[in-house]
Amino acid sequence: MLLNIDPVTIIAQILNFSVLAVILYFLLFKPSIKRINERAKKREDLLVEAENQRKEAEENLTAINQRLSMIDSEIEIRLQKAYEQAQLESKSLLRATQEEAEKILSEAENEAAKRQKQEMEELHEKLVDTILGISSQILSRTTPESTHSNLVEELNSEIWDLGKNDMRQVRTIRDSLSERTPTVYVTTAKELSPEQQRALVRTFSALADSNVNMEIEIDPNLISGIKVRIGDLVVENTLAMELNQLKSEVVEALEESIHVEE
Repeated sequence: MLLNIDPVTIIAQILNFSVLAVILYFLLFKPSIKRINERAKKREDLLVEAENQRKEAEENLTAINQRLSMIDSEIEIRLQKAYEQAQLESKSLLRATQEEAEKILSEAENEAAKRQKQEMEELHEKLVDTILGISSQILSRTTPESTHSNLVEELNSEIWDLGKNDMRQVRTIRDSLSERTPTVYVTTAKELSPEQQRALVRTFSALADSNVNMEIEIDPNLISGIKVRIGDLVVENTLAMELNQLKSEVVEALEESIHVEE
């Protein structure tokens, strides 16, 4: 049985299908392909970017590991330097402490030696004062009157010789006398006899080139002898003065003996 096919209809159907296919291609398929290609391109770009990020991450990780390794090494170096610096500072501090301790010890030794020396000097001085005090008491009781008279006469002669031998000093003494009638201040261990007083008045009148007044004070501490002051001139001739001179000599000798022992 033969099919009743109309060629015109077939051709029309083919044309319609072709037109439909073209329409579908441009309206549906081509945009879909374009979107698919765009998505594929986007996925490819994403993959490339992800790969690049992965490589960058690996490079960063490698750099971080290297940096960490360098940091560990740097930390170790710094710790070693810090330890060495601490050792140096510790040695320096220990040395400074030892020097300070030695200085303090030296100062303490010097201070102790100084105090010991001072105590020895004070002890010697007290000892000498005690001996001279006893000697002074003994001399006060045992020194004869003639000794006192001799000391007064020696002082009188010394002033008289001064007036004859040293006129420059005499003028200086006279210039220091502001009073019209100068006063001679006499301190004596014992009472002066009238003759001794007249002799002193004559001598000091000649020295002052004018009449003088005389004030007399008795001081037993002088032991024996006399001390005189007129103007700027002070003259003493007593056993107490000689004992004081002896004291100075003895103390000086004791100090020299201490220095020799040191």
